Amino acid sequence: MKKHDIEQKLNNDIKSDKLYKQLLAPKEEKIITEQIKYEHKEICKKCGGYCCKKCGCDYFVSDFKSMKIDYLEQILETGKVSIVSTLYFDRLSNNKLLCIPKLYLRARNNNRDVIDLLSFKTRCSQLEQNGCHYDITTRPSGGIALIPSHDICYSKIDRLEELNKWLPYQKVLERLVKRYTQKSVIEKLKEDVENLVYNFFVGNYQDSFEEEIDEIRRLLPLLSECFPDECKRAIIKYQNQSKLVLPKILKKTK
Repeated sequence: MKKHDIEQKLNNDIKSDKLYKQLLAPKEEKIITEQIKYEHKEICKKCGGYCCKKCGCDYFVSDFKSMKIDYLEQILETGKVSIVSTLYFDRLSNNKLLCIPKLYLRARNNNRDVIDLLSFKTRCSQLEQNGCHYDITTRPSGGIALIPSHDICYSKIDRLEELNKWLPYQKVLERLVKRYTQKSVIEKLKEDVENLVYNFFVGNYQDSFEEEIDEIRRLLPLLSECFPDECKRAIIKYQNQSKLVLPKILKKTK
């Protein structure tokens, strides 16, 4: 990268940081004071930020001053945040399986887009050599709630409860998905499913941890039942390029 390009990127990063900090809702003093007691940087240093290497942190609704569409678009335009989804599956009385995406915001992962409904999770884009780029006042609340441990890090809040607080704002997030991709949420999800299935079978997940790969492996049969056409296209693309035997896990989609 040329010197001019490096300087330009640095200037853009500084502007993005400034805008990001201005847009966030200020955290309550008691939350900051409490978190300081739990922030054990030495524990995180030993593993190099293992949790952050797996994925960026969730944002809570309380992290933001507003849920209006133009305000949230400004948040997304900082380049630090993505609209993502968690998938719920519901078996109907006729045995049909439905996949229901619920949208929320998360710190953007490396090499991921502003709309990242379904993909292999990668390292948080805000993880630096010396730890998180954010301090406690600007860190996503999902990260603030994470308690470091020598064994397994754990959250002091109910993640599902916080995710449910995004439910009243699904329409706003859906409009943002449309604004960025010119696709509906289901259209974008189908595109992501096809890409995910293809990337799984060609092994394009080098930046993801084994736990994430295993989670996707368990998810594949459900996706193949809900999105048979997208999975079949991914398989055909895989077969045409590799000329290998069709993986058994998705044979039902033929």
